[in-house]
Amino acid sequence: MRWSLSILAGVAAVVASAPAQSATTRFTLETDYRLGYDTNPFLSAGSDLSATYIETSIAPKLVRQSEKGQVALSGHFDRTGYLEHYGKADSYGAELEMQQRLSPKLNAFAALRYDSSIIGQGDDGVTGNPIDNPDVNLIGLRRRADIFSASGGFEYQVGPKDSISVDGGYTATRYRNGPPGNDSDNYGGRVGWKHAISSRSKIGISGSIYKIDYDTPGLSTLIMQPSVTFSSQLSPTWTVDASLGVSFSDLSLPFTVPGASRSASTTGLSGSLQLCHAGVKDQFCFFGDRSVSASGAGGTVEQTQLGVNYRRQMTERVGVSWTGSYVRSKSQSTLLGGTRQFVTGVAGVDWRVFRSLTVGAQGRYRDVYGAGLPIKADIGGEVFARLQLTGR
Repeated sequence: MRWSLSILAGVAAVVASAPAQSATTRFTLETDYRLGYDTNPFLSAGSDLSATYIETSIAPKLVRQSEKGQVALSGHFDRTGYLEHYGKADSYGAELEMQQRLSPKLNAFAALRYDSSIIGQGDDGVTGNPIDNPDVNLIGLRRRADIFSASGGFEYQVGPKDSISVDGGYTATRYRNGPPGNDSDNYGGRVGWKHAISSRSKIGISGSIYKIDYDTPGLSTLIMQPSVTFSSQLSPTWTVDASLGVSFSDLSLPFTVPGASRSASTTGLSGSLQLCHAGVKDQFCFFGDRSVSASGAGGTVEQTQLGVNYRRQMTERVGVSWTGSYVRSKSQSTLLGGTRQFVTGVAGVDWRVFRSLTVGAQGRYRDVYGAGLPIKADIGGEVFARLQLTGR
């Protein structure tokens, strides 16, 4: 954590000291205070698991915007204190993002990110974009995951209707207080091409290849995913972004049973869908994703996720929101585990008291089932106050 945050701070210092070219700098600081109750806050096996909690969080963000792009440095620290059974639980992280237009036809981006959290905690944010897939196989074990990632790429406008893009990245996942064989290094890249078939729609093809290496000698997975892509502005308020392809994965095993192969090849569908509506009062987004990813249980899984985010602004100050998610995780090797599923739903209401102060309440339901010990569902809720300060 220390060296990754030092990199972020160093790059931010270089950017901040660069000569200003019609650049503006904005700083925001958001703090949250929550009082809540969960019947099973970590989705653990057993009984007498409920607890009342108090949570405080702070999230600073510094953005430097210029005519050619922006640099954003953000961080967060959350502390949850449980009044029964669990003591305290912290999550924290930082991220540095850069987007730059190098020429009229060339745009580049890069990002560094570090996060540390306990998998399966009540407000783990798994109802967001599928990029943040939860490791369903580890829910209930109260294990902390430290994740560091670095990524970058560019998009080049070849002609009036065509563009190519290239990106790559590396992600290191480390688990504390767990057995060896679960940590992983994931690295690879993607190449894509898009063609505008109209002023609103684009089609394309892409191909990605990446490898997952575990800290168990001989355990790794090579994954290749060719796909076709489509994106369109369906109307002034509706957009769609989709991909459909095939996933080829080759899992190499460090052990085997007599007469069995030391590797397992799998072919299946892969893809994603995001359909969103942005109206005057309503915000709606449906997303789906199917991909192959690493699991801290030791091995590679095929993971499918479906979800919905919805928000309606009832008045100028009062809004309601609802979000739900379903995740299915299936191991590619029967020797490493089975299939597990996770459902979650959150509904809430918020009231903007002042420009910088918002208060509200929300309730949630979460449950995990399938392989592993039976687990009691979590039902909970909270009241909160959020203060956001902005400066230049």
